[in-house]
Amino acid sequence: MDVNDDILGPVLERVDSHVSLILAAAVCRRWRRAIADAAFLRRFRSLRAPPVAGYYHDDGGRRRSRVGPVFYPSSPSVPDARHFSLDFLPGGASSWIVRDSRGSLLVLCHASRPAGFPYKFPEIVVCEPLTQRYKRIPPPTDFNDDSCCWKSFLIDGEVDEVGGHISMSNFRVLCIFETHADADMYTVGSSWSKKNIRHIVPSFVNWCFMGYGGGCWYFVKGTTLIALDGNTGDFSSSEFPPLLDDWDPHAWDIDLSVTDGRDGKLRILAVFNGTMKMFVRLEGGEWALEKVVLLSEATCGLPGYKPSFFSESQYVLRVGEGYAILSQYIKEPLIFSINLETMEAAPATESMTQMVYVCKLPWPPTLHACLDR
Repeated sequence: MDVNDDILGPVLERVDSHVSLILAAAVCRRWRRAIADAAFLRRFRSLRAPPVAGYYHDDGGRRRSRVGPVFYPSSPSVPDARHFSLDFLPGGASSWIVRDSRGSLLVLCHASRPAGFPYKFPEIVVCEPLTQRYKRIPPPTDFNDDSCCWKSFLIDGEVDEVGGHISMSNFRVLCIFETHADADMYTVGSSWSKKNIRHIVPSFVNWCFMGYGGGCWYFVKGTTLIALDGNTGDFSSSEFPPLLDDWDPHAWDIDLSVTDGRDGKLRILAVFNGTMKMFVRLEGGEWALEKVVLLSEATCGLPGYKPSFFSESQYVLRVGEGYAILSQYIKEPLIFSINLETMEAAPATESMTQMVYVCKLPWPPTLHACLDR
């Protein structure tokens, strides 16, 4: 307690976690005042990314018995998982389907009219589970009933004074419509604006969604690789890399996914004809073939394996950092995972195929400096 403010700040910056920082703010008024300072919070955030609280899995579509998104804490140190229940949303958790997550926020569509259902703008909310706050997203004023809302994404807002990018008072929602080459962007507290990308691709029809990696969502249409930047909401395009010899980019018998590797480099997975090829994006931006695995050989020792399983196309159900979950189009599917470092296969369950949405603890914490009296 005898140290001066020039020493106290650097000491508190070395607190090991965001949770411990909040506990430190409760020690005394002086510590609380130092921690609540915007400059301090900005420095602390630059040293530590907000911790992952856990993951949301949807329980599988619009079944009558569905319970809605289910939360799984990332570790025992996470606050009580009951604090992350979505029962506070209108109609309860079972009425909603998660479509995207960013920071501590989720964007959800109503299960009765999810994104992708034509002729009506879906009911969309953005919420922060831990604080149980939510905001309804109104339809664009010029919404065309013939349009089909294909996908919805959370985009960062403007950087605030403590270095935060997204919160309930600072977020954007971007919706893509299949029937025209425009994307609509909603800014909290503002309104919708148009993002015309006809110079990139003339239509969203028959886009293939590849997934998220390197801070961007990726799509492919024909021979064009399209990236949606999660920080800015801007679209960019490049020539799709020549991944396969004599490959027809318009064919439907190939599955493409994108993911981050544990080394931080972006990967493309191409699954076709019983083979999975993995390509890595190098420092210069070019793509290189990194690994190849014959799926019939990798899975031959798994329970339930049959050689006939790989006579038809396989498809990627989900990818994550360092793994991919695959299956194939047959009545008795063999669901398995591939380790992207060793290319070894292991059994997987249907529950592992569910989309995972990361939820972080809110940042910055809501702290108010106490004045000495």
